[in-house]
Amino acid sequence: MPYKKNIEALAKRNPRLAQIVDNTKLTGRYVIAPSQRKDKLPSIVDVKFNKNFYNNIDPYRVAEQDIKSRKLNVPDVAVFLGFGLSYEAHEYIRQCPRARLLIIERDPELLKTTFSKVNCTDLINSPNVYFAGCEDIRLSYPVMFNFFNMTANMYFLKAINVIEQPVSFGANKEYYLNSLKMVKEAINQVLLLYGNDPYDSLLGIKYTLRNIPTIIDYPGIADLKDVFKGKPGIVVASGPSLDKNVKLLEGLREKAVICAADGSVKILKHHNLPPAHLVTSLERVIETSYLFEGLTEEDVKDSYLAACPVVVPETYANFPGEKIIVYRNFATFEWLDIKKGILDIGPSAGNMAFKILEYLGCDPIIMIGQDLSLSNDLVSHAAGFHYGNAKSNETGLIEIEGNYQPTVKTRRVYKQFLLHYERDIATYKGTAINATEGGAKIHGTQIMTFQEAIDKYIKEDINTTAVIKKHLKQVKSKEKERQIKETLKKLYNAKEFCNKTIGICNEGLEKCTIVEEILRRTDVEPAGDDYTTYKANMKIIEDTVSKFATKDFYLILMHYVQSIYIKILQDINSIKYKQDDGPERDVLLLLKYKELYSVLSSLIRKLIEEFDVSIEIMEKFKVDFAARNEK
Repeated sequence: MPYKKNIEALAKRNPRLAQIVDNTKLTGRYVIAPSQRKDKLPSIVDVKFNKNFYNNIDPYRVAEQDIKSRKLNVPDVAVFLGFGLSYEAHEYIRQCPRARLLIIERDPELLKTTFSKVNCTDLINSPNVYFAGCEDIRLSYPVMFNFFNMTANMYFLKAINVIEQPVSFGANKEYYLNSLKMVKEAINQVLLLYGNDPYDSLLGIKYTLRNIPTIIDYPGIADLKDVFKGKPGIVVASGPSLDKNVKLLEGLREKAVICAADGSVKILKHHNLPPAHLVTSLERVIETSYLFEGLTEEDVKDSYLAACPVVVPETYANFPGEKIIVYRNFATFEWLDIKKGILDIGPSAGNMAFKILEYLGCDPIIMIGQDLSLSNDLVSHAAGFHYGNAKSNETGLIEIEGNYQPTVKTRRVYKQFLLHYERDIATYKGTAINATEGGAKIHGTQIMTFQEAIDKYIKEDINTTAVIKKHLKQVKSKEKERQIKETLKKLYNAKEFCNKTIGICNEGLEKCTIVEEILRRTDVEPAGDDYTTYKANMKIIEDTVSKFATKDFYLILMHYVQSIYIKILQDINSIKYKQDDGPERDVLLLLKYKELYSVLSSLIRKLIEEFDVSIEIMEKFKVDFAARNEK
């Protein structure tokens, strides 16, 4: 019986789904019977609706014909609505071995019935196949996000094939339509994560480069990995519900790890409370630095700014306490290679606080002030917030599910934060508690009051301040000297690589000009030598993109150019997906390749300017550092 192997494999890939399937009782709704094929390959019938998923003559042939009948110009990514006996998914992989599949099944009883008769471990174990469903589809959002966030899938988000299993889809139409809405939501969030403006990404790189001296001078979050394993952590955000329970933080500083979003620092001061142990910050705007203006060393005593170096340098300068460097999962930090600790951080300082506490080993993690919505009277922040907490009169608010009321009003950006929380909590192995006492519902959390959470989980002293100080390692002078030298070398090499990449773009543009001239002169109907030349150059144009598939391109350029690079490659694959091969399609592709090479070239020139500034800063830092060490 293959069931044990199937469910054990699923438990490794998707533990939550495996538990749902394993706990499901078989009611006899689905009946599997051998077909008339020589090998007796089974078919399956939905007894409730008296529907055969395939037929009794050759069930696999039905699935094979279904896949063959679909237009799969670009077969790389597919969403399956219904699993059946796995025949459609197996046939799709057989025809398209490199394809990535998201399989959504509504009924856990069907999966359990199929797993009992069909060996699906090849699909379940494949890193290219994700399974979701069998519950409220909202809870499958993290799986969907992770699937579309795969690097290999980025370029095909406008060329997704949807494969409906007819019987499953007919029986659960509303569920599958809602699944497609959630798929769209996941894709939108992935696109938001990678941005739509390269100049916004350039800001992050610009400030990272200018913050390199700070990165070298201070310790990293890596020093604190798992040092608070099994100890409670508290995320303090600045939502309006914080007014209800912020005073309960008094007396908890040595009983838990308190990690506060930057916007809540002055709120704690407003209530005469001690500062948080860690203060998160990751916004690359000057306004974030103002959140710390006017603070004194006493206000942040034994408090550390755990900022991501994409912040403006003024954010570091305005915080009058110690710093800890926390990298986001950006290629730029991998390229920099000054080890500080890389976390998969979401888009808000609250998301960042949660991931830091998880990294420190905290369990449970208790959230307060994380409303992710406006209050009933449309106030967005707690009393004492730097920018005030006046009633909002903005338009464009949306409604989402609330913790203590059916719906609450929120901003679209707050919903983005919420969805990322749900993704983080889905992979967090501890207990996540939403003690906000208001605001939006974060699926996957336990809801209780802050006092209830304190009474249940925060009971003993853990000497938080002393533990942090003990484990943070100050960077030694010799190591700083080495990092300065290596970083300067990297900066010069990166500048050289950028110039070489511009050369590749120029070569691609030259070939585009040749093809464009042939198509114009022959009225898009080249023949003879013209056709041979046009096809040869068109192939070079397309193959030129493969020259960007290098580690240096990923580390040095991708974070900066990804919004344009990914979007244009999505458009290219969309054209191939919708149109058959021919000169008409090539005209559309040519326009996209020209855009890619010209825009990349222009963007990279601006990055070279930033490298020049950073080289100047680092050369000065090198001289100043040497002078300090001579004293």
